[in-house]
Amino acid sequence: MADSDSFISLLLEGRQSIQLDQRGVDGAHPTFKVKMEDTSSPITLVIPGYETSTRSFNLRHALQCGILDLIEAESRTRIAVPRNEVEAGELFIEADVRWTKFTLKLDPQNEFWNELLAPGHKYEIRWAHGENAPWAYRGQIHQDAAERLPVRLGEHPITYEVLDSAAKPLRFHASVAPTDKVCHLTGEPRFGFNIKVTSHNDDILTVNLNNTPLRLLQTLEDIVHVEDEDGQEFEWSFSIGCWESEGPEPFPSDGMFEEFKPGVPYEETYWLTNDSGDLGSLESGKTYRGELSTSLMRSFTENMKGTKKELLAGSEQEKKKRWARCTKTVLLEVSDPFTFKAV
Repeated sequence: MADSDSFISLLLEGRQSIQLDQRGVDGAHPTFKVKMEDTSSPITLVIPGYETSTRSFNLRHALQCGILDLIEAESRTRIAVPRNEVEAGELFIEADVRWTKFTLKLDPQNEFWNELLAPGHKYEIRWAHGENAPWAYRGQIHQDAAERLPVRLGEHPITYEVLDSAAKPLRFHASVAPTDKVCHLTGEPRFGFNIKVTSHNDDILTVNLNNTPLRLLQTLEDIVHVEDEDGQEFEWSFSIGCWESEGPEPFPSDGMFEEFKPGVPYEETYWLTNDSGDLGSLESGKTYRGELSTSLMRSFTENMKGTKKELLAGSEQEKKKRWARCTKTVLLEVSDPFTFKAV
C-alpha cells in the first residue's frame, strides 16, 4: 500500500534505558502516535493493546497479542513473547483531529520484562505486520460490512537499552501534584502545580538545568501533561515562545545550575492565573488528569559530583572543559498521575 493511500498512520517513537528489578527509567517515555492523514470524518481504530476503559495503550498486551515484535538489536533475533489474546480495543477519533498520542510505560520491576530481557542488551519494538494488524472504519458504530480503511504502520522502532546489573546509575525521584483537588477558575484561592525533585545519591550533585523547563519555561506543557475527560491532550493557552541565538552558545550562567544534596528536595510551584490565560483554558465542571511531562524527565542528565562553588570556579574555558563530559545515565522515578476538577 502506498503511503499516499493511507487513511491513518501509526508511529512508534522513543528510546529509553532501564535496569531490571530497579525503579526508574533513563529518558522520556516512548510514544505511540496516531496520525490522521484524512481528517474529514470521524473514524474508529481497532487495535489490540488499546484499553477503552482507561483510554491507554498497554505495551505488554500489544506484544502478547502479536501486533508488536520484540527484537534483540545486535543479533536481529525476534524474541518469543508468550501469547495472551485480549479483545481488541476501539479508539474513536473525532473529525478534524490530526494527532492522538499515547505514552508507553515499561515497569522494569515487572516479572514479565525480567523473563524476556537480559542485562547488557539492546532491544527494539516494531510493528509485526501480522494477522492481528490494526484496522479502522468510518464512524463510531461498527457494522459487519464496514469498509476497512488503509492503515500504515511506521518503520521506526522503540529502542530499549537494558543496563548491566552491576551498573550503578544515579537516581532521582520527581513528583508533580496539584496544590488542591479543585481549581477555581476565578483565580481564588490560587491553584497551581508543585514540582519536587529529590536526589537519592550518596554525594552532592550539581546539575546543569540550562535549556530545561526548570530554568527556561516556555509553556506549562513542559512541566505537566494534562488530558481532558475524553483523553485528549490539553494545550495551555499561554506560551512565552522560543528564541534561538546566533553563533556559539555561551557557557551557562551560574544561576542555571542547581545543587542537589542527598534526600533534600528541590521544589517549585507554578501558579495558574487569569493574566496568563491558563485558567480561562479550563472548562468548569470538567475533571482533568495530569502527570509529569516527558520534557521534564530529560532534565537531570548533565550533572557532576561536587558543589556549585567547586564546579563553577575558574574561567569560562575552564568550566567548559570541566563540564565537557558531564552527561550521565540517570534513573528517574516519577510520581503517579493525579486528577483535579475545574469549577
